[in-house]
Amino acid sequence: MYKINDIVVYRRDVCRVVDIRKSDFSGEECYVLVPYGSTDNSVMMHVPVSNKGGHLRDLVSREQIDDLIRSAPDIETLASKPANMKSQYAALMKGDSIQDLVCIIKTSYLRNNERAKNHKKLASIDAEYLKKAEKLLYTEIGIALNMTFEESKAFFEEEVSRISSKKTS
Repeated sequence: MYKINDIVVYRRDVCRVVDIRKSDFSGEECYVLVPYGSTDNSVMMHVPVSNKGGHLRDLVSREQIDDLIRSAPDIETLASKPANMKSQYAALMKGDSIQDLVCIIKTSYLRNNERAKNHKKLASIDAEYLKKAEKLLYTEIGIALNMTFEESKAFFEEEVSRISSKKTS
């Protein structure tokens, strides 16, 4: 059970537990969550302590980040089918896995690189989901490692690049 001031992830949002109280509607005990970094508490989410939906989890740990970095080069990209890229990206965004965010980042980055090489306009759907996935992944990593968004992005990319270069040499 989480305690007040714990940092958790609900769906894809990093949140702080600000209270634990009974729901006025169901009578069930609920966590009251506020998105991390929110200063006015205007957005509050009530999530049952039972976590029936399974969308509440611990913030990623240093060990999980290290595992993700090691596995990132091997995470498969999505099949490049322009007709259904949005639905493929959206399906991954609905999950809770940080590996799915890496899949989105890799796929959109590679697709846009390929388009740029062929002198084609970049696909807006790739750019949109790249931005969303990076925001979610690097925000969570940054909070877990006490880094800014920019620092966590640079750290992650450098470490993945280092691991990738070791695998190819």
